[in-house]
Amino acid sequence: MSPRRALPREPLTAEIDGFTHGGEGVARVEGKAVFVPDTLPGETVRLRVTDDRKRWARGELLEVLTPSADRVEPPCPHAPRPGRPGCGGCDLQHAHPDAQRHLKTRVVREQLERLGGLADPPVAECRPVGPDLGYRTHARMHADEDGRLGFHIAGTHDVVPVAVCPKLTPAAQAVREEVGDDTGADEVAFRAHPSSGTSAITIVPGPGGLELPEGPSDLLLTQPDGRLVTMRGDGILSETVAGHTLDFDATSFFQVSHEGAEALVSEVLGACGEVSGTLVWDLYAGVGLFSLPLAAAGAEVVAVEGHAPAASFAEANAARAGLAVTVLAEPVGEMVARARGVDDRDPPDVVVLDPPRVGAGPEVVADLAALAPAAIVYVACDPAALARDTKALAEAGYRLQAAQPLDLFPMTHHIEVVATFRR
Repeated sequence: MSPRRALPREPLTAEIDGFTHGGEGVARVEGKAVFVPDTLPGETVRLRVTDDRKRWARGELLEVLTPSADRVEPPCPHAPRPGRPGCGGCDLQHAHPDAQRHLKTRVVREQLERLGGLADPPVAECRPVGPDLGYRTHARMHADEDGRLGFHIAGTHDVVPVAVCPKLTPAAQAVREEVGDDTGADEVAFRAHPSSGTSAITIVPGPGGLELPEGPSDLLLTQPDGRLVTMRGDGILSETVAGHTLDFDATSFFQVSHEGAEALVSEVLGACGEVSGTLVWDLYAGVGLFSLPLAAAGAEVVAVEGHAPAASFAEANAARAGLAVTVLAEPVGEMVARARGVDDRDPPDVVVLDPPRVGAGPEVVADLAALAPAAIVYVACDPAALARDTKALAEAGYRLQAAQPLDLFPMTHHIEVVATFRR
């Protein structure tokens, strides 16, 4: 067998003809795919190969020779430019927002074709949700060697100091300014929910002492992992979505934008259809984002959440709203496997599935399919994971009826998809 031929390391010219689900353009150099950040399909660029593997390589953009018509000047001064690394928090600022959404639609469709095995997946055009900037209610920043807070350069632990982030809501930016710099922390996560006026700051202490903002109503809580949380009022965060007030703590997951949460609830309820009198399982239920609206629509809801604090909040949120939701604080995989086996629990009519980024996985999919719900409404934050689970669902007798991408994370390659499966 002949030895593998290395790609040249001197600058070279190539055309970008593909786009990955990680937000990178793809060039072909001597027949090998080269992934190049900050590029768009149709562009001719100068690049330098920085990492050459057996089947693929990674390149650094040096210059855009022929730009795409969709290329724009990034709205943030910290965004990467050719030859200059920048903040890794956003990787699509160089594309017009409409083009970003077209690319995300393309990615969802391609993943369902390649990994999901679907010939013509029913993928709708990615829909905008809220503003393209100023939408994030929370963020996590790291301190550089001088104590300045910022974000990592993509693929490194180097920090780009960021005093003002255009993606943050005004309320979240105000908390970032309140925190300031040189706090003695290694990492600071902050969140602000303007619909309730609640906010929180989570700190990973550095080796020295901490200098934190103080206020008369602040609470300082220590978590088991050594992180510190400073919160206003009674230590509870809150958001009102689709007319339902949801309380949660700083450890519980919640969508990064209010508009995004509203859009997801609307899309999921529309995909579920008429649920009055039906049994709906809300798996990976969090603090009840979908459970409460489903119960209000007349469904009998069983909410399953493995994170105990979130499950406790889901139960309290439902009780305060006067809604009958059965909350099970256990891992989804264990509950579904038990229901398939010896458990005498009634099988669901509809399942709402909102798994973590890795997806539900083959075991959960197989156990759910064995219970034969009429419909599965799948909320995905990773197109590749959705595609893998789609293939498993298809093999178990389910058909993908519709997939609606939602642009919950403008300026980044990240996307949310609500996919509807029926037997």
